[in-house]
Amino acid sequence: MIKPLLLLLSGLVFCSAMLPDPENELEKSIARGKTLYAGNCINCHMAKGEGVVETFPPLAKSDYVLKTPLKAIQAIKFGLQGPIQVNGVTYDNMMPEPGLDEQEVADVMNYILNSWGNSSDKKLITAQMVKEVKPAE
Repeated sequence: MIKPLLLLLSGLVFCSAMLPDPENELEKSIARGKTLYAGNCINCHMAKGEGVVETFPPLAKSDYVLKTPLKAIQAIKFGLQGPIQVNGVTYDNMMPEPGLDEQEVADVMNYILNSWGNSSDKKLITAQMVKEVKPAE
């Protein structure tokens, strides 16, 4: 009786060790996103996500990013043109499509959502979630 129980417990421990740790995955994604942000976003949105007043919207403490993350994903994935409201200010500039793949878009979003005072409740944006976002109509 004890031998089968030990075998079962050993199997459970082994299987649980093989499952991805969501918190660790988020940390890895944030680190990759930081590098991608530095190479693609920092020139307009600045090092601390503060943006440029009335030219490039802030990402730090941004209601647009925090309240409508799917729109933010859409902007990163497909670029953005036309007016948007961020923290009560209208921005009407063009953001070109950066040419990132779905995992890279997810990584940048995870970095933005967890930096500069932003808090996403530690929810992981995945490549699959990005894949499901379609262009604006």
